[in-house]
Amino acid sequence: MSRIVVLGDLNLDILVHLPKNPPRGEEERTPVRASPGGSAGTFARLAARQGADVLFVGAVGEDVVGDALVQSLRSAGVTAHVKRAKFPTGTVVSLWGKDERTMLCSRGANDGLDKAWVDGVSFAGADHLHLSGYAVLSDAQRAAAKAAMARTRAGGITSSLSVPPASLLRGHGPSRFLEDVTESDWLLLNLEEGRALTGRRKPESVVDALASSHPAGALTLGAEGSLAWRGEERSRRAGRPLDLVDTTGAGDAFAAGFVVALLDGRTLDQANRTGASLAERTLLERVSPR
Repeated sequence: MSRIVVLGDLNLDILVHLPKNPPRGEEERTPVRASPGGSAGTFARLAARQGADVLFVGAVGEDVVGDALVQSLRSAGVTAHVKRAKFPTGTVVSLWGKDERTMLCSRGANDGLDKAWVDGVSFAGADHLHLSGYAVLSDAQRAAAKAAMARTRAGGITSSLSVPPASLLRGHGPSRFLEDVTESDWLLLNLEEGRALTGRRKPESVVDALASSHPAGALTLGAEGSLAWRGEERSRRAGRPLDLVDTTGAGDAFAAGFVVALLDGRTLDQANRTGASLAERTLLERVSPR
């Protein structure tokens, strides 16, 4: 069993199906679902369910939402080292329709996670560190993220990072982001994020560019599948479209399956398939009658 330290955001996700022509100043019935989320939180819960021993490091508010999110980690078998910050717990509202998704995000208590809290975490016995890329973008959290990455190098521990959305990468600066994560061994990202980081268009070209600095990782391609790498090795997997499903958290589910599989000694092809299978199962769990 692999022991993974996971650091980053823990949010409440509110998933809203946006009607084709939403009314103004009126009420309309539409599917709405609230669930435990956050890029790092989702990874931690799903990695634990895949059999990993997971320690989560993050922050929530001193509120009932924070209570519920900490309990969601514990219920999934995750050890929670969670700071209670004097900010509201982070929340993400996802408005999704047939053709697009809009995210409204409040980082809230996530930015209460600081270096001092990370310094109090024991990495003893850890095999791997997984980081949410949102922590690297945040001025408040960046020192904590860098402190965790430095400890992996000192302890000979491998690390992985889920890359944040392309729009945020462009605002932060792709080159600056890559400099911030040079100590991360594995990258997990989608095609638009890969394009933003490398300036290349074709998946194969994006992966070749990233593989020069990061020994392993995977590029998810939506309905087109995924392309994973480890050194010179490549694994291409075909995908299939899933209609009427909010894709929030799919990349983090893929990352959890992929990382746990590699840590367990599975082949690159097996890790690629495991990540895809976990992401698909996670999305299909959301499909329900309206």
